Amino acid sequence: MRRGLIYSAIFIISLYGSSFSLSERYSPVDIDSSTVPSEKQESVEKPGLGNPEVHKLQDNVLAITGLYHSSGGGSGTNAGIIFAKNSVIFIDSGMSIASGEFLWKTAQEKMKGNENLYLILTHHHSDHVFGMRVMEEKGAQVIAHKLVEGEFIEMDGEQYKRFLVERSGWSKEQGDLIFGDVVLSQPDVLIEKDTVLNIDGEEVHILVTPGHVPDELSVYHPGSRTLFAGDAIYEGSRLTTRFGGPEEWKLWISHLERFKKLDIATVVPGHGKLCSREEIDRNISYLKEVLAKK
Repeated sequence: MRRGLIYSAIFIISLYGSSFSLSERYSPVDIDSSTVPSEKQESVEKPGLGNPEVHKLQDNVLAITGLYHSSGGGSGTNAGIIFAKNSVIFIDSGMSIASGEFLWKTAQEKMKGNENLYLILTHHHSDHVFGMRVMEEKGAQVIAHKLVEGEFIEMDGEQYKRFLVERSGWSKEQGDLIFGDVVLSQPDVLIEKDTVLNIDGEEVHILVTPGHVPDELSVYHPGSRTLFAGDAIYEGSRLTTRFGGPEEWKLWISHLERFKKLDIATVVPGHGKLCSREEIDRNISYLKEVLAKK
């Protein structure tokens, strides 16, 4: 493990000073056991890719939407790439090796070939981490919430993949074809509080935003006024609240309120379309409605 090596390459400035069943903790969505990816879903290049779109938010900032998700439905999984002078920062890695490879190939189009590489995981769910082996094998240093360490110890990549395959009613061969050879490695840097990374003069703010899950992180890039929200924000759909209860939902609302203080031009949610800061209020209203029913 390479934990700690990252400190020689970047400056890190720290700011501010419940239990679940396996099904609750590790399934990112309610998976219909009859859902097997359709030919339309997998039509772009290969199984496990989805229908990704690359959005240029700024010369050095990309958002990728529509990566593969096992639930189908078309919303897909999102990720981001930030290019610094001599570094590349990936935000999430998709739900498959094919998704990770797509992100890598997309970044390569702007890379010189000798950049320092970083991967920030917004949380431990499969739809955000299953592609991480691609970046790890290229030498990326992985940054995640401290609680991700325990999640990856409790269920490694092969176990996690097998759990999802069995729950989805797929054969092992289907799972291998779709997800690929998943390896979940321990993060190199563990985050417990809001942190600012200064990478080649490029500021990247990592915000600790539990609510959806306890290990949720969001990434704010002030240079492009972009919030890579992970699953702290859902675009145009109901929020997945089943990983917590009223206390977690109240905490979630508090972090959404915190987002409203940021200068945001674009929100990149964990799933769905790119959206504006107005989506924050919709998410707050949704959670308040859920709380009112309790």
